[in-house]
Amino acid sequence: KTTAILTGDATRQRPTGYAQVIAGVVTTKRAAYRQFNNIIADLGWSLPTTNPFDRIVDQDTPWRSGNDLGGVSLNIDTKIGTGTLTSTTAWRYWIWDPSNDRDFTGLQALALSQAPSKHKQWSQEVRWAGSLGKKVTAVFGVFAIAQDLRTNPYHTEESGSDQWRFAQNSTSALWKTPGLLDGFGIKTTSLLNTFSGAAFAQVDWAITDKLHVLPGIRANYDQKKVDYKRETYGGLETTDAALLALKKVVYSNQAFKADTDNTNFSGQVTVAYKAGKKLNAFATYANSYKPIGVNLGGILNDANGNPDLSLTTIKPEQVNHIEIGVKTTPTKNSTLNLTVYNTDIKDYQTLVQSPDITQNRGYLANAEKVRVRGAELDGDIKINSHFNFYGSFSYTDAKYVSFTNAPLPLEETGSKDANGVQYYAKDVSGGELPGVSKWAGSLGAEYSTEGKLFGNSGLFYIASDAFGRSTFSSSPTPSAYLNIAGYALLNARIGFRASKGASVTLWGRNILDKNYFEQLLPGAGNAGHYAAVLGDPTTYGVTIKYNLK
Repeated sequence: KTTAILTGDATRQRPTGYAQVIAGVVTTKRAAYRQFNNIIADLGWSLPTTNPFDRIVDQDTPWRSGNDLGGVSLNIDTKIGTGTLTSTTAWRYWIWDPSNDRDFTGLQALALSQAPSKHKQWSQEVRWAGSLGKKVTAVFGVFAIAQDLRTNPYHTEESGSDQWRFAQNSTSALWKTPGLLDGFGIKTTSLLNTFSGAAFAQVDWAITDKLHVLPGIRANYDQKKVDYKRETYGGLETTDAALLALKKVVYSNQAFKADTDNTNFSGQVTVAYKAGKKLNAFATYANSYKPIGVNLGGILNDANGNPDLSLTTIKPEQVNHIEIGVKTTPTKNSTLNLTVYNTDIKDYQTLVQSPDITQNRGYLANAEKVRVRGAELDGDIKINSHFNFYGSFSYTDAKYVSFTNAPLPLEETGSKDANGVQYYAKDVSGGELPGVSKWAGSLGAEYSTEGKLFGNSGLFYIASDAFGRSTFSSSPTPSAYLNIAGYALLNARIGFRASKGASVTLWGRNILDKNYFEQLLPGAGNAGHYAAVLGDPTTYGVTIKYNLK
């Protein structure tokens, strides 16, 4: 009546050659001397290429993305009464060792940007699932997770000899003071402790053989504790108040603590109706939430140069979701499914970028209201024992219904009002959410035939699939320049798969070698240049699996 599975895994990653490339330069609203092209001209440097797909970089800080992660879990299932009691106990770790060149150039501007971190988490779930009668099945239980995230031992950001020109915000000759910002940086120690607990239950009530009602509820508790401390070091040793003020423009000491918790009830109800052997329909309403967020990368200063403590935490998200769908089997060997939905999010949590050079990692903020609605269609058809075709298409309309205090897009950095006063935020209500294409879809086909390989029975197969998406924004605040053009990718694979023994697959991704962007992001300080994360070029590989049973 009892089974137990103990699982352990460990992964070590040391990728090489990974870096963002400069994808373009925008003229901002700042003065001419603060434009990127004028800055690099004054420093005697030029872009190695203006075509990002040349995949050429000129950067002076080594890029590193060291990653170690893994964990252990124990899952125990025990038959009790008319159901099964399940206990899942898990521990996981993650050690992150990055190094970045956040100015994306070969200049000594942001000379160091390193955020080594260590994360550990423990979780426990106990749930029972089974029958409560002839027409009622249920699952209920409790879940808890505790996390510890800390710097390892600290995060470092450091200016180089060229940083004065990027940070320069006036024509004062003091900015040219020799050694003013050379080696000037910050070392940050931070600690985040979180605990989340929940009790949950869901019931499937078969009112009739065709009509089911599935209500569910979840009680949530979340606690987060933050201890953040940032200290400056290096640069020109001076007591001159004017020079110290210039250094503070780039980096300043900052410390804050936060201890917050909140409770919430969330739930859903689904009504499912089986209209016939070939048609199922359902409708779902769900209310959910994302707990309070905390800022661990520093916060903005207020008008007096002190930390704006109102930004240490951000409001939880509240989500209301409605979904209606039909699942059909038009023929014995085909399926066709359609879903339409609408999601309203209050206090949407989003990562935004500030023109403040000390905020080169961005920070979390709330958008008052977001709406996502759309439709998804998917299906497949098996022509005969050899040919199978499949596809899916989606339409998504994702907008800020209200985001009245969004940061300025890159091209509007330095904007001033009619009275000549600079402002730093704008109302982007009605703008598109980042990362969401209005149209996306995929099509695929596979041919297979029975055979044997290494004495094992299985299927030889050849398959191809294509994925495409339309233009989408890559900036939390809609920008005319940080939009990624739509693209389509073609993949293919050929191989042999067996339920027992060896399976081999030769595969190719992006076999037409399409150039495309995955992400566009502004350089620290919003000088006008922006970088790209490039999509992978044509990539080939082989996967070998061996099943013991």
